[in-house]
Amino acid sequence: MKQKIGNCRQKTPSVGMKIDGFYRVNIVDPDGTIKGDSGFKHNLITSGGLTAYLSYLFAGSAGSSRIGGMHLGSLQSALASNASSLPGEYGKSLWASLSSTQITTRAASTNGDTVRFLATFISNSIISTTNQTIACIGLYAATNQSSVFCGGSFASSTLGNSQAINCTYDIVFTASTS
Repeated sequence: MKQKIGNCRQKTPSVGMKIDGFYRVNIVDPDGTIKGDSGFKHNLITSGGLTAYLSYLFAGSAGSSRIGGMHLGSLQSALASNASSLPGEYGKSLWASLSSTQITTRAASTNGDTVRFLATFISNSIISTTNQTIACIGLYAATNQSSVFCGGSFASSTLGNSQAINCTYDIVFTASTS
């Protein structure tokens, strides 16, 4: 008689990875007073962003992109998953190179890793005499500003020519196995 030693076909472990992005936009008066605050909002990572910024980069592909800056746009509408730009994007007039990038890692992979991008837009250098409306934000490659990695919209605000915009954008990676 054969002795059965456990189940030879064990359940395949499930593995998951999740990527979330969060951004915050503040309008700041010259005296440092915060005049507008979007609060932290959840973003959408586009399908092109997932491919060019994550999959290609991970594979070492020549077609990969790295995040190099932020754009602001004027329209408060949802970013499509296949979008290549923000709705109502101002182009280079509301473009900021990233002032700093911070990476936070945690001991347990289930707690995730966070990459934080910070940028400041100085409005008197981008707005002449008229006010502009801002209502969306996105992360782009510095060398390819026509391919948004991720973005989202917030309640619209009017930016005056003496105000600045401080932006925080977090990308959070989590992994789990069960």
